Amino acid sequence: MKNKMKEILSDFDNHLMNGLDFCRKAYTLFEEIRKSPDGVERLRLRKGRLEKKLIEELLPLARYIQARYSHGRQIKVRCIDGNQSYDAQLLSSGPLVDKHYVSKKQAVEVTTAVHENDHISRRLLHEHGHTFGAKGIKKGVKTKNYISLPHVYANYKASEDLNNKLLERINEKNKVTYPENTTLIIQFFLDTLFTEDDWEHAIQMVKNSGIMHQFYEIFVFDSIHHYSATLYGGTGSTSIGKSPDENH
Repeated sequence: MKNKMKEILSDFDNHLMNGLDFCRKAYTLFEEIRKSPDGVERLRLRKGRLEKKLIEELLPLARYIQARYSHGRQIKVRCIDGNQSYDAQLLSSGPLVDKHYVSKKQAVEVTTAVHENDHISRRLLHEHGHTFGAKGIKKGVKTKNYISLPHVYANYKASEDLNNKLLERINEKNKVTYPENTTLIIQFFLDTLFTEDDWEHAIQMVKNSGIMHQFYEIFVFDSIHHYSATLYGGTGSTSIGKSPDENH
């Protein structure tokens, strides 16, 4: 099994490939694992290095590539397995590069932002078939086992939680020195009812915070509701809008 895992990961690590081919390989790997014996458990609990890398690195990278790949920008990607500060390198070509709207080379760092009880919530979901979300998890008074209780959000409290977690991840990553033109990808797994208005309100709160960061762009998305946003401001200020890729 370990040799098989190494063989699969070697298909991704340190190999330069077309961005859309990378996406296809990542999604195919997800389906192969999902359909295998105990596949859902492996993906949900992320016990192995393969499942963890797939969920927390390869799939977010594929999501970003799909958001940026177009007739004006073709992308090649190389995942880096080593001690460097970033997870992948992208090489872009096409009219957007020729006109200097986007850089030819960029580094990419991928991170996931979740509640500290997320791993417990996923385990409870696997063991009992249901959970009310990470925020409602408590330890039972008598059994000391974790239990999941309903948690009610008032007004924009869910948006505030998302804003706080996003600012926390940006501040943490800002402590690391990255190459110029680095993109930070932040993946969320929102485990409560979250409307598009809630999402936009949270992103606007981040924009209004005035947080400073070193990244060329921060691509934020949620894997469950498929919301996404881009924060710009590599020189110190943040702004939100469409990149040149999204206008073509």
